[in-house]
Amino acid sequence: MSNSNNKKMKKIINAVILVSSLFLVSCRNDLLEPYTPGSLEEEEALTTSNDISLVMNSAYLLLTDRTESVFASVFTDEVGIGYANGGQGITTEYIFFMNSGQSSPIRLWNETYFALARINRVLSYVDKITPVNTTDARRIANLKAQALTVRAYCHLKLMSYFSTNLKDENAPAAVLANRVFLLEEKQNPRATNGEFYSFIHEDLNNAISIFTNNSIAFVNIYANINFARGLKARAFAYKGDYTNAEIWADTVITSSGLTLATQDEYRKLFFNDTQPENSEVIFKFKRTNNQNSQANNLHNGWCSIRPNLAGSPFYEVGRSLHNLLNPNNLRDSLIRTLPDVRANVIIAPSSVVDPNYATSPDYRNSDRLIINKHGGVESGTQTAATTANNGFNNDIKVMRLSEMYMIKAEARTAAGDLAGAALAVKTLLDARFSTPQMVPAFTNATQAWREILKQRRIEFAYEGYRYIDLKRLGTLAGVGIDRDPADYSSSSANYPAGNPSNLPMSSYKWTLPIPQDEINVNKVIQQNPGY
Repeated sequence: MSNSNNKKMKKIINAVILVSSLFLVSCRNDLLEPYTPGSLEEEEALTTSNDISLVMNSAYLLLTDRTESVFASVFTDEVGIGYANGGQGITTEYIFFMNSGQSSPIRLWNETYFALARINRVLSYVDKITPVNTTDARRIANLKAQALTVRAYCHLKLMSYFSTNLKDENAPAAVLANRVFLLEEKQNPRATNGEFYSFIHEDLNNAISIFTNNSIAFVNIYANINFARGLKARAFAYKGDYTNAEIWADTVITSSGLTLATQDEYRKLFFNDTQPENSEVIFKFKRTNNQNSQANNLHNGWCSIRPNLAGSPFYEVGRSLHNLLNPNNLRDSLIRTLPDVRANVIIAPSSVVDPNYATSPDYRNSDRLIINKHGGVESGTQTAATTANNGFNNDIKVMRLSEMYMIKAEARTAAGDLAGAALAVKTLLDARFSTPQMVPAFTNATQAWREILKQRRIEFAYEGYRYIDLKRLGTLAGVGIDRDPADYSSSSANYPAGNPSNLPMSSYKWTLPIPQDEINVNKVIQQNPGY
């Protein structure tokens, strides 16, 4: 074999290794190398826009994990223990047990850093590629902007879970992954929130400039200019800088070309992903048929088989959340007629609703509230084909236009404009209800924060928001985890009554522990208080 053929074969092998290494992240040895997915001769493997695209796609794939959505729902108040629960969560997240060896913080930390390792490789090589034509040059620019945007998203995600106080610039965040780390670089201290925010906005500003200067079209299955602008709004809101948060939220609202989903479109968001391109979704992780399995499907985070009464749900809709959506305890098919479309998206029509649940001697079996969201089929009408294939494999929505309206409501509340906050909330409610809604009446800021938190709870249920929302807004709203006492009755789960039904907002557990796997190899990293 000639030398040129040797080089060509090595390049192909290295590219294959780079992508296939995604499937090795559960290996314990790999977990000890959070920034190094493999030693590759990257100068030979990453030389074209196709090569860079493969690595970027592998980063997207790593981020399509359901840990965030499931953890937030179980640890807070989105779920109750299902009638078919086989022990899931009842000795860990559901009773607020948390330590550095648990799977949720480990997966959130490791998979985000594995994705960052690939993103940083994209950014290390993208400027070295010589485009073959103007179309290729535009593609390369798009890939660079995508990488910058997703790198900012990953850093904001890490900071939100692992920093003790998102509004304190001096508080420790996580390790700043601003480059490709060498194999020997294992000792990396945590950067501060201030350093994280600065880096996040630098990446987003650069990405927005590239998207703009290259007139890159909006496609919501790839990181895009609307997502970059929305991330700036989200980051400023997390920091408490509502002046800038509102500027960027308004920019997305007025210039994205997106509209809030109609009731019909809202159902399609979570059942079959056939809503129009300009409806609601700013960015989502696209799911493929190859990912359609119980190990990957989002809805299988709450049920063993499929999201209906016969689908072995080990978690169900938390009773307090259900009561917000269906206060009159309408049953079965009547659930579909509830005026708030979010109710019949969240509560499956096959649910068995017990209006006397609070005094039921067998609550766990008499009140079966099945989670319908991310179910893959609308209103429980699964066909033999979809049932055999575990239902439709819904895309994971990372950011929706409704979040921008909620950030605007937060900003108006922070500015003392309670009427403005009420109008922002009404805009969302008008889109979700079958008839126009009354303008909420807020007499003080606490009421406004409480209503915003309530609407965020309903709007983003089972989408991974609730833990961070309570962490940053719970004290302002004067509320915390809201679980119905029935979800802790002795008949509702396989543990004795009297376990904790709430977690004080002052608890250290509103910050996740740095995983033990990281501490074992990174001796200079600082653990969070309480762990």
